[in-house]
Amino acid sequence: MEVWQEIAKNAERGAERLVAEYGDRLYAAATLLCRNSGDAEELVFRTLARAVAKIRQFRPSGDFFSWLYTILLNFHRMEVRRNRPDIVLVGTPHDLPQMSGGAANVAAEELRELVGRLPPPIRETVVLKYFSGMSIEEVAAALNIPQGTVKSRLFTAKRILAAALGRPQQKGKGHE
Repeated sequence: MEVWQEIAKNAERGAERLVAEYGDRLYAAATLLCRNSGDAEELVFRTLARAVAKIRQFRPSGDFFSWLYTILLNFHRMEVRRNRPDIVLVGTPHDLPQMSGGAANVAAEELRELVGRLPPPIRETVVLKYFSGMSIEEVAAALNIPQGTVKSRLFTAKRILAAALGRPQQKGKGHE
């Protein structure tokens, strides 16, 4: 039985399974969007509560995590608009996950900082695709944008990052 089916059948047991299966992944995404763990925890809690309350709105033809992430993202955007009506800020360089790997750590840290400086719509797309591991289709669904826009933003990000790193963009590679 899928988790959404279990929630519809028995909300309490389904909610426990929802937390067990998606809580960590949602928290990781929330920490990329929020400035601190307290806000991330609150965002995840609100997301999970809304998912349980609105489970009948989920369409089985869609990806369940994308649906959850859309709820999370909408709550985050509402909070940002409430606190800063003229600024839509999604994460900062310090909100991105830490990367490790010995000698590669310096380069990874530099890349992490550069990703943090990307314009918010491009940064959000990069974080979902490369840090959260979503597919192009899942990113498009979560952000409610066409797949072509996702590919364009990723291409733009690669171009910006390559230029910032002093590496020319390879011709003929195009979009993913």
